[in-house]
Parts: sequence; structure tokens; C-alpha cells
Amino acid sequence: MDAPDIESVVEGYPFYILSAKTDADGNKMAITADPADQYAPRKTGVHNVFLSKWAGKEHPNDKQQWIWNSEESSLKSVGLPGGALFEGFNKNMIVYNWKGLHNQRFHYNIATKRF
Repeated sequence: MDAPDIESVVEGYPFYILSAKTDADGNKMAITADPADQYAPRKTGVHNVFLSKWAGKEHPNDKQQWIWNSEESSLKSVGLPGGALFEGFNKNMIVYNWKGLHNQRFHYNIATKRF
């Protein structure tokens, strides 16, 4: 049985990707998209992601929100329109402009609730 604070992923609705670990102060941590282009001042569409203190649902941070698109099998960034999560061959994560690349496609397991 799921814990009461766990919700299901529903296509088209924002959700958060939270770490199972907390910071030194016990705060929940969320995957957050960096609004600055990695190669600024150029506009390459490459943005780092990092763990930061979860802003919570009361004061949402759109850079911590993601939307599942089952047709494309993608995780789109709410805070960076047009950006999708990208897993590199080295297992690093970034946000990159959606191009339908293999590294931008994920599979959601409804039984385990994991990507």
C-alpha cells in the first residue's frame, strides 16, 4: 500500500521528482532545472539540473515541476518551456530542447511508480 503522501503520475499534470534523501536540515530535495543556459551567453538549450530544497506545493517552484507525456515518453520541464529531461551516456541529467532523442525518452513503470 502506498504512503498517504505519494500521488500517482497523471499525464499533463505537473509533478515533482523528489530525492529519497534529505539535506542536513532534514528538508526534502527536488530535481531542479537551472534557468541559465549552460553555455550562456549562447542559447544552446542545454540546462543543468541539480538537487535543491523542495519549495513545496504551497509555494511551487516551476523549475522543480515536470510533466509526463506518454505519447512521446518524455519528462517535460514546466519552468523551461520546450525543454525535456535528457539522460547522458554518463548517467548525468540535463534539460535539453525537446528533439525526440532516445536519451529524452523514459519508461514509467506503473507497478513500481518509477521511471
